[in-house]
Amino acid sequence: MTFDELQKTWQSQESSFKLTIDSDMLLREVRRNKKCFESAVFWRDVREAGVSFVLAVFFLYQGTKSNLWSLYFPALACIFVGVFMIVDRVIQKGKLPKPSDSLAGCIKISLAQVEHQIWLLRNVLWWYLLPFAIGVALFWGHVGWQVRNKGPTGLIFIGGCFAGLIILFTGIYYLNQYAVRKELVPRKQELESLLNSLTNDNKVT
Repeated sequence: MTFDELQKTWQSQESSFKLTIDSDMLLREVRRNKKCFESAVFWRDVREAGVSFVLAVFFLYQGTKSNLWSLYFPALACIFVGVFMIVDRVIQKGKLPKPSDSLAGCIKISLAQVEHQIWLLRNVLWWYLLPFAIGVALFWGHVGWQVRNKGPTGLIFIGGCFAGLIILFTGIYYLNQYAVRKELVPRKQELESLLNSLTNDNKVT
């Protein structure tokens, strides 16, 4: 029986009778889902932070090699994003409820993790997209200033890069909001419902 099936079974109890559920099995399912979620978030952060630092080194190297100082702006943006993700994980680890062997404790930890991921993705514009946008925009702005007297071709190319940047970042933003609506919010609601059902059941008993 999956976690969703266990939750639906729990919620389907009628007030006129008591349905006995193996609490150990439910706890194992909650822990398994919690572990899968933590693993997915961890490797996503590793991937994003790793790529950010690799790009930062690349931009710094190319900026130094070609004497194009404006490449330092996207490099700084990459460093900011990578450091932000690492610091955020450290801070959130300290804010999570203390680990507990109880079912309610495990659900509370999972709920706190999901709520924070919702906050991150809903605010992805400010901590992720905007730093990259500023860094890349300053670089292309500098390049555009250098080619301003070389005819319209260069300016058209720069304009196309800016347009492509806007389209790309807009797509990333709405993709993250879609993930919030379709994946994280339903998961949050399921955990809240299960926690409420567990709390109400304990009150009755």
